[in-house]
Amino acid sequence: MKYRLHATAIVLALSAAAPRAFAAEDPLDAAKTLYLSAAYEEALSALSNLPTNVDVDQADKFRALCFLALNRNRDAQQALETLATRRPLLKFDDAESPKLVMMFRDARTKVLPAAARTMYASAKASFEQGELTKAASGFADLLSLLSEKELAGQPAFADLRMLAEGFSKLTDQQIAAERAAAALKTAAAAPAPPVAAPDPARVYTSDDADVIPPVAIEQTIPQWVPPTGNLRYQEFSGVLEIIVDENGAVASAAMAQRVNIIYDQVLLSATKRWRYRPAQRGGKPVKYRKLLNIVLRPAAPGTEGIQ
Repeated sequence: MKYRLHATAIVLALSAAAPRAFAAEDPLDAAKTLYLSAAYEEALSALSNLPTNVDVDQADKFRALCFLALNRNRDAQQALETLATRRPLLKFDDAESPKLVMMFRDARTKVLPAAARTMYASAKASFEQGELTKAASGFADLLSLLSEKELAGQPAFADLRMLAEGFSKLTDQQIAAERAAAALKTAAAAPAPPVAAPDPARVYTSDDADVIPPVAIEQTIPQWVPPTGNLRYQEFSGVLEIIVDENGAVASAAMAQRVNIIYDQVLLSATKRWRYRPAQRGGKPVKYRKLLNIVLRPAAPGTEGIQ
């Protein structure tokens, strides 16, 4: 992620007694106001006693500005190096003091190599400690930093980039795996939706995805013996429709599509002896409409039957 500090372009003309008027203000706000009133030494004094919850990036920026105003360039450079080390992805807005921007760029270029290695060590430590979200953010920031022109062309950082990319992918995979495992755990813990009791009057079919079809126990297809020689070489086909009840018996049978007027009667009579393991819905036996394709090929004995 990129960080930017925006310029404060307002200069206040305050009296010499003004520094004493800010004693009760927020220390950082007081330091900013002192800087803008050209009270640079007083501003530095205020910046040296800041509480821990202040914006340290802003504090370092104003500290450097105060040093620059006092021609203490070396101190300003040190303050900016401290800032760049802590926030290596930070960029100053171009509306800032040109001298501050240029000096920060120099300071940043100087500390980037060490900062990149520190970021890698920190992200890797987070990964090893199982802090995957923190590790993912750290490796993402590191890869962004390694893409900066100051580091992108340096062969010395090619290995570091390769390691960061590898750990970044591994971190993302582990995060995805943890999320999937959590989702499965949640799904397993959730109570199964209640299954409505089967309607005893309803006849289920293959269109009902939540119904297990009946399984044949006894389903013998009668042999086809043509009454005349002329039928011996003809093929007949049709569709038999049966209703298998909750006990696995054939409650009714009918020809949805006739096979042969003579054979149909033999076939329908045979269904009375058929037995099935009944269809089930939610663990309960139910009625089921079953369709069977019947094909008679008398020229090849033994091939008659269900397809």
